[in-house]
Amino acid sequence: METKHQAELAGARSEKEKLQRLVSRQSGTIEELEKSLLATSANSSLLQRQQLQLLESVQSLVQSLVAQGRAQLPRQEQLFQDCAEVLRAGIHSSGVYTLHIANLSEPKRAYCDMETERGGWTVIQLRANGSLSFQRSWREYKQGFGDAAGEHWLGNEAVHLLTSRAPYALRVELQDWEGTQVYAHYGKFQLGSEKQLYRLSLQDYSGTAGQQSGMALQGTHFSTRDADNDNCLCKCAQMLSGGWWFDACGLSNLNGIYYPARHNARKLNGIRWHHFQGPSYSLKGTRMLIRPASF
Repeated sequence: METKHQAELAGARSEKEKLQRLVSRQSGTIEELEKSLLATSANSSLLQRQQLQLLESVQSLVQSLVAQGRAQLPRQEQLFQDCAEVLRAGIHSSGVYTLHIANLSEPKRAYCDMETERGGWTVIQLRANGSLSFQRSWREYKQGFGDAAGEHWLGNEAVHLLTSRAPYALRVELQDWEGTQVYAHYGKFQLGSEKQLYRLSLQDYSGTAGQQSGMALQGTHFSTRDADNDNCLCKCAQMLSGGWWFDACGLSNLNGIYYPARHNARKLNGIRWHHFQGPSYSLKGTRMLIRPASF
């Protein structure tokens, strides 16, 4: 019995040792599994961070490309009919702008004065140095000629279309050879159509260019060397030169021949304004500007 008991005890011990070795091996396996799990978790976090960084980089690149694309796309051009609209759009620099006048066959380049009397003026005529001849035909005065940045005539058709869509004001600036500068302001100004021979309508004169209006009589038609529409048998446009609202050869002609200093006296066909320097004094410079009367 004792021998049998000893044998069973030895067997139990052997089983215990086997069990302990098994538990030890399993513990080691569990430790390895825990280490692997921790490593996997760390790798997963790193991968997530890398994925997040990559996503942020892609989003940043997409935003940059979109911004560049927008910057390269041409801005939709704003269309202005006159310089008052240019000024109302927040553009305050004087200079040459492209106007899209309703019913005019093509865009018109015009000089915008954004400084005189609050600005918004469309310049329709400039005489400054005699660099441009104003001895032109009816068609040329209709369409306009010269460079808007220098001496020019904007064009009767453009002025007619502008002044027919809303009440306009006219400002005429005059300068003599002695340095005196004056102006004539008309609160209401309009040109009729070509069929109406670009008939002149003027009202509400004020200014320093004489005690009364010195431009032309109300209702006067436009005349050129090849289109005599005045009220004189002498054909004023041929005798006095240029194109203008002559009536019976009239009180003024700002499109006459440009005479230089010391050669400007006693010139009936020069640049004249009767109520400023008389009927035969040819002026140094003139400018005509228009803008909506409600500006």
